[in-house]
Amino acid sequence: MNAFVKLVFAHLLGDYVLQNDFIAKTKANNYYHLFVHCVLYCFPFYVLMGFTWHLIPLLIIHIIVDYLKCKKVINYTIDQIIHYITLLLYII
Repeated sequence: MNAFVKLVFAHLLGDYVLQNDFIAKTKANNYYHLFVHCVLYCFPFYVLMGFTWHLIPLLIIHIIVDYLKCKKVINYTIDQIIHYITLLLYII
C-alpha cells in the first residue's frame, strides 16, 4: 500500500475514530484531554509504521495545531490542511 495512503488512513483513525465525544467536547478546556487525544492520534501511525523518530514531531505538531483550533485561532479547514502537510513531511 502506498505510504501516503497508509498515513491518511492512520490520520482518519486517530483524529476521528479514536476520539470519543467526551474528549472532543472537553479537549478545548482540559489540556490533559487534549494530550490524550494527541497520543491516541499517534497510535495508528505507530501500529502501521512502527516506532520512528517521526512520531515525536507528529505528536508535537498535533498538540499545537489542535490547541490553536480549540482556542479558535485557526479553523477546521486550516487544521486539516496543516495535518495533511504534516503527513507529507512524514514520508520525506
